[in-house]
Amino acid sequence: MVAVKEKFQHLPDGSVDINAWLQKIAKTHHHLKTFDLINKACHLAESTSKGLTTFYGQPCIEQGLEMAEIIIDLKLDTEAIAAAIMTSTVQHTNSSQDTLKEQLGENVQKLISGYSQLNLINNLGNIKSRDQTQIDRLRKTLLAMASDIRVVLIKLAERTSLMRGIKNINPIERKRLAQETIDLYAPLANRLGIGQLKWELEDLAFHYNDPEAYKSIAKFLAERRADREKRISEIIKSLEDELKKAHVQFELSGRAKHIYSIYAKMLQKHLDLNHIYDYSAVRILVPSIADCYTTLGIIHSLWNHIEDEFDDYISNPKQNGYRSIHTAVIGPDGKNMEIQIRTHDMHDEAEHGFAAHWLYKEKKPHESGYETKITFLRQLLDWHKDVAKEETVPNIIQQQILEDRVYAFTPAGEILELSAGATPLDFAYHIHSELGHRCRGAKINGHIVPLTYHLHTGDKVEIITSKTGTPSRDWLNKEFGYINTARARSKVTQWFRHQEVTQYVETGKHTLEREFARAGIHHPNLQKIAARFNFKDDDALFAAIGHGMIRPAQVIHAAQSEQHVISQETHTSTPTIKKSPQKAIGMHIAGADDFLTRIARFCKPIPGDEIVGYITQGRGVSIHRKNCNNISNALPEKDARFLEVSWDHKQLNNYLVELQIRAYGREELLKEITMLLTNSKIDLISLNSTISKKNNMIYITMTIQINNLTELQQLSNHIKQLPNVFDVKRIRD
Repeated sequence: MVAVKEKFQHLPDGSVDINAWLQKIAKTHHHLKTFDLINKACHLAESTSKGLTTFYGQPCIEQGLEMAEIIIDLKLDTEAIAAAIMTSTVQHTNSSQDTLKEQLGENVQKLISGYSQLNLINNLGNIKSRDQTQIDRLRKTLLAMASDIRVVLIKLAERTSLMRGIKNINPIERKRLAQETIDLYAPLANRLGIGQLKWELEDLAFHYNDPEAYKSIAKFLAERRADREKRISEIIKSLEDELKKAHVQFELSGRAKHIYSIYAKMLQKHLDLNHIYDYSAVRILVPSIADCYTTLGIIHSLWNHIEDEFDDYISNPKQNGYRSIHTAVIGPDGKNMEIQIRTHDMHDEAEHGFAAHWLYKEKKPHESGYETKITFLRQLLDWHKDVAKEETVPNIIQQQILEDRVYAFTPAGEILELSAGATPLDFAYHIHSELGHRCRGAKINGHIVPLTYHLHTGDKVEIITSKTGTPSRDWLNKEFGYINTARARSKVTQWFRHQEVTQYVETGKHTLEREFARAGIHHPNLQKIAARFNFKDDDALFAAIGHGMIRPAQVIHAAQSEQHVISQETHTSTPTIKKSPQKAIGMHIAGADDFLTRIARFCKPIPGDEIVGYITQGRGVSIHRKNCNNISNALPEKDARFLEVSWDHKQLNNYLVELQIRAYGREELLKEITMLLTNSKIDLISLNSTISKKNNMIYITMTIQINNLTELQQLSNHIKQLPNVFDVKRIRD
């Protein structure tokens, strides 16, 4: 079993001697240049957690220092070390994030916060009983893990410290933690290539999970120690002589295999201990890859190798990045001996895995860090897949967790989680609505792609924008494939809805103000009028008028009723003033300009139509089109009540016209027609539509205000050009 680290020195009052610990670290770890931040973290943890222990009895400050030593062995920076020191204290106290940020800096605070989010992975083995909310939380946990490599390494350090200290806790709980370590944390360390922690976690967990099997193997190795050491010495002596002859620089060492790896081999090959001959191994470190293969040739020239036990992980590295040459030979005593060959850099990577990559990243430009982060994210995803391969996990849950998400990077290296099939537009809207609205293109990993491109995990996405860009309606068409997430679709829909409402409000307000002026209504109480129509405010009333949901005449009637009530309440009488007859504005009557005139409500003539006047009884002169059906039976030349009239083009007015539109049913048609009226600055008074279920034809009748026949003809032509519109007719009678 792995030996426990040396106990901490204590002061006479029983507290940990922090200064002695710092001096020990400074002597043994020369890569650390400054200790100011580490010192602050130590004293903050000590003062905050005084008297507090973990559930297995270790003082919080000691667990923090033990975690820090593991992080230091992985050669991480002082921020990660400070965060490791504080994590146990934060778990057992009410330390605020603001205090951590103020005392230790924002970066350390973020590491501690990220570490806290990872506690959810303890439940990953329970996927079978997990509901959708928990699955979503797991995804967020994965995202938190991928956001900063150091967070995961701190979590592994915490688990290693915990496994070292649970010897005396309840056996049932101890076994549960051991199984959790075998199922989750050791595979995670393996995926990240951190052999140093993988082997220790496996051996510690095996010791608690199956103590009898562990003791049996440990006893076997102890009994064979003398034989093993003798065999290793003979192998090393032979190799030293041959490597010196070949002028290869080398470091040779022998070691017993880890207990759990021997146990795993016994299960895999169905062997008992007496038939395991390669329970010890020789490791050779050389300067270069060429020296690795030279050394391999020397070994195979000395002893017969076992073909099935040869693996070249230099030419074909493991998925976690591990590189080395493994070969097994039949030694001088006829028993198997495993030999590993690697360079010094490969050995460092094998021990520290992604910690070594992260340290390398710090010395390289930003892009190197980006590539490392992508690889790291993929290793985490592979680890999730490893965990989900248990037969007890339903396939549908595996798919939910692993197959319906992609993880893409911003140019700054931040990771966004999106559903599978997401496009650059989905990515842009996930960041901010305005970025999505102004998106006009995208670069994926430096190359321009169409906006319909489907993102993949690891893609770096750069959004190309315009200063005044707005969404396109094509984006909402599912067949075009621009948007595939509900979030982005909702934001685009909201934008168009807001634009339409704004236009409806402006149109309705303009129409109503003009009608109020015509009816002589001044300062109407719009809030009361809106309430009568069950609208929350006057803007909602204006929008309803602009959309054609209610007619201006209805509002005018309501306003007149309101004013009549007010007039009655004040008990005042208004003298009746008889107005002199007036002619219609824009009308000229030959020889009788003083006549009161009105437009016939049946034929509704407008400037440009040929018209005739007809004297009515008590209502002045009614203006008709000459081809109006109501007067077609009368002959103007024989009826003295007909007058010659003409349009006065110097005095223009607005005139009501009814149109009938026949079209094939389409969702956007009514919106397009109202938008066309708004753009043409033509007021819509009313609109009614019916749809035939037999042929899906829509029949629209609408009343508009127009200036003249030319304007009407132009509008009719524009409506006819809309898709699926068959004809536009003016209703004449």
